[in-house]
Amino acid sequence: MLRRLALGVSSGAMTSSTLGDELSRWLLESATRQLSLPELLDALGARLAEGGIRVERLRTSATTKHPEIFVRAVLWRAGVGIDVVDRARDITRTSDFLESPVARVRDGAERVRCKLFGPDADFSFALCQELAAEGLTDYVIYPIVFGSGERTYVSFATDAPDGFSEASLAVFAALLPALSVRVELESHRFTLDSLLRVYLGNNAAERVLAGSFLRGTGQPIEAAVWFCDMRGFTTLADRRPAAEMVTILDRFFEAVAGPIAQHGGEILKFIGDAVLAIFPVGASGPSAACASASAAARVALEGVRAIAGKDGLPELEVGIALHLGEVMYGNIGARNRLDFTVIGAVVNEVCRVEGLCRSLGPILMTADFAQRCPHRVESRGVHALKGVGEPRELFVPA
Repeated sequence: MLRRLALGVSSGAMTSSTLGDELSRWLLESATRQLSLPELLDALGARLAEGGIRVERLRTSATTKHPEIFVRAVLWRAGVGIDVVDRARDITRTSDFLESPVARVRDGAERVRCKLFGPDADFSFALCQELAAEGLTDYVIYPIVFGSGERTYVSFATDAPDGFSEASLAVFAALLPALSVRVELESHRFTLDSLLRVYLGNNAAERVLAGSFLRGTGQPIEAAVWFCDMRGFTTLADRRPAAEMVTILDRFFEAVAGPIAQHGGEILKFIGDAVLAIFPVGASGPSAACASASAAARVALEGVRAIAGKDGLPELEVGIALHLGEVMYGNIGARNRLDFTVIGAVVNEVCRVEGLCRSLGPILMTADFAQRCPHRVESRGVHALKGVGEPRELFVPA
């Protein structure tokens, strides 16, 4: 552990150079590299205090390639703990961001320091006024520069009566190279994790990150299987420009995908205007999975009807088919292009069932699903399914 010393106060105190070097080595140790960014800031705040630097507030952010999330901002406050917030990409267009010290260092400033008391106080940023109101006396922010040239930041604030000493500022500056490596590492981790979750779904992403990424591997699972598509898509695509169809599909998928995720389902793929998803059977059993899928289908249907004909959108309709059974869940594809998906007779059948939604009802269930679904259902009779040996009885919500 670091000795608890006041920098620049006693003759035996650890020098800023020594403290900066020691903290830099610690930041790059293998054990430290295993810490998440919130854990890292928590530990760094404690070690700065042990080294005699009074820091009440530390903040940094990990950038990402997520389509919606700009950064994951992490704030540590002494005696309070950690606050983690994902900032949307549109934050960069707000006046709060554009007129902030964060924007200043991202744009190229090497350091921004604001005294928060006395005749030299600088309240040119709204943040500084807020910090002063909290009793803080000094604020400084530095750029974190990645190997690619991308910039984020790290900031420090104190409530020490005289603010930060020059020795303390020297320690902060000495930490920047090692801290930049750590924050860049965290940004890469966040980017990998978030992109896998966006493109594969949470469950598949966790499996891939855990090592389940070999071609031809998989496992049988029981799941409620969902397949839906937009009615009249081909005709609509013939009459509308491609750019306009992208907007229509985005709105359609938002109405459908949101309920799936909210009810514990996992979207495996978007196929043109169609969605394939699963609700894995867990400890609560198949009835719970079917109940979740059925509830999600009702909400999705209502959502599509709510946006149909609104805000320039055409009249939209959706057909949703639900089935229950065992599927093979895993990696399928060529050597250089894999797909994490489900295959099996249940998947084939649910796709065939969806083709009957136009004539039988917007939500159709197989008998296997209906028997396990706790919601009331009504039979729509027995129907032949293309490529399926035996006719199947189909059901709709009552």
